[in-house]
Amino acid sequence: MCARKLFFAAFILVGLTVNSISWAGTNEATVARFHIFSSTTTTKQVATITPVDELAYRLQIVFNSIFANRDLAIYGLLAAFGILFLGFAIGSAASNSRGSTDAQLKNLKREKEKAENLAKLKAEFLNQVSHELRTPLAVIIGYIECMTDGLYGEIESKHHEILQVVAKQSTHLKNMIDQILIYSRLEAGKQPIRIEELQIVKIIADMRDTFDFLCRQKGLDLRWDLPREPMTIRSDAMRVKEVVSNLLQNAVKYTDRGSITVRVERMSSNDSVKIEVEDTGMGISEQHLTSIFEPFMQAHKTSSTNSRGGIGLGLSIVKKHLEQIRATISVTSEVGIGSTF
Repeated sequence: MCARKLFFAAFILVGLTVNSISWAGTNEATVARFHIFSSTTTTKQVATITPVDELAYRLQIVFNSIFANRDLAIYGLLAAFGILFLGFAIGSAASNSRGSTDAQLKNLKREKEKAENLAKLKAEFLNQVSHELRTPLAVIIGYIECMTDGLYGEIESKHHEILQVVAKQSTHLKNMIDQILIYSRLEAGKQPIRIEELQIVKIIADMRDTFDFLCRQKGLDLRWDLPREPMTIRSDAMRVKEVVSNLLQNAVKYTDRGSITVRVERMSSNDSVKIEVEDTGMGISEQHLTSIFEPFMQAHKTSSTNSRGGIGLGLSIVKKHLEQIRATISVTSEVGIGSTF
């Protein structure tokens, strides 16, 4: 379509070029003849001058001018044909470019659909596997607890120690399966959101007993920098609690000495609250800061000395929770100094 329009434009340009040359190169006799023809016809009826006569007369003038100005006519025609071929080239290039762009868009759309289908299949697979693993694992943990409690008779201390190791590892496995199940539900959008008015300070204060105990076991100083006045916000209480709990668990896991601080403050710029979990732990290198929120990613898993277990879903679960309740998370960290989420 574009090439066709350019062709017609070039054709018109040829006509205009020839016509301008003919009028510019018309000699005095031709001009006088045209004027005589015009003046004589004005006294007659208009019907005596037919369109064919007028067209023939104009063509005669054009051909006379062309023969009188051959060089200009040739140059004009060459320029017009050059424009014509240039138009064909541009039109062909535009057509090819448009076709290439359409093909690329189709390929991108196809790849996007494939990625979405794979993500959906992965989420369904993780969800199904997690469910299937939880049932037998719950039975194993139940029987171990019954044995260690002496419900099936007294057991020797050596066997009791072995059962405690098995129970600990089974609980660790159950926690990992629970994380996979939670992540698959969040990714599939099957985790309901319940927005309500809640007291954010009270929700965080309810965690004090649990994490005070965990920090005492490791010899860490846990500080709670909470405001005295209540802070009411609209959010999902379960998800907020899950996020803060997960961040505190990570802080305890990766801090061997020093302190952990939980800080809550009202943001002055808008109606929101900022919660900070700060530790003096191992810290995270700058190259890992952009990937720690990706699923199954761990900043310290490559080091056997610093590895603390887990499958790398904790922070990705935190991010999923926050995205679904329209909240954000950021982190600053320095290796050997600590991190602040």
